[in-house]
Amino acid sequence: CGWYWGPMSWDDAESKLSNKPDGSFLVRDSSDDRYILSLSFRSQSSTHHTRIEHYKGMFSFYSQPKSHGAATIVEFIEKAMEHSRSGKFLYFLRPRAPGLPPAPVQLLFPVSRFRNMHSLHHLCRFQILKHTRKDLIDRLPIPPRLKEYLKQSQYYTEYCADDPILFQRY
Repeated sequence: CGWYWGPMSWDDAESKLSNKPDGSFLVRDSSDDRYILSLSFRSQSSTHHTRIEHYKGMFSFYSQPKSHGAATIVEFIEKAMEHSRSGKFLYFLRPRAPGLPPAPVQLLFPVSRFRNMHSLHHLCRFQILKHTRKDLIDRLPIPPRLKEYLKQSQYYTEYCADDPILFQRY
């Protein structure tokens, strides 16, 4: 799922989405500790940001009917993409200011992290965490500074076998 970018500020998300068409989007770690993930997307020729709720084991947008939530973030985003393509059910974001119309949330064009070159330390962390449990990081034969880097909060673990994606806080 290339649309998940991990830790990213809203400024960086704005930069990644600039000059992209309406319907472009990415999912990133939320900067607010009360939430796990945020959605950044293009609508009405500008970039918008909203948090993704995780309540009672279900991912959803704020005040969305429970029937439109999903047990995994991948299911939730795929369902939202299908709804966006079909027009069956549309999401709207509250207006930024009084008098403005709500922004339609259409997830049509995922902006993939795989199309960008990551730093070597990011790629190494991603691979190490893919194969190492958190409780075993201290046993790795690496300098303490690198161990601390690996322990920094991340919300995403990707398992490529059959491509199931799990989210958990480290």
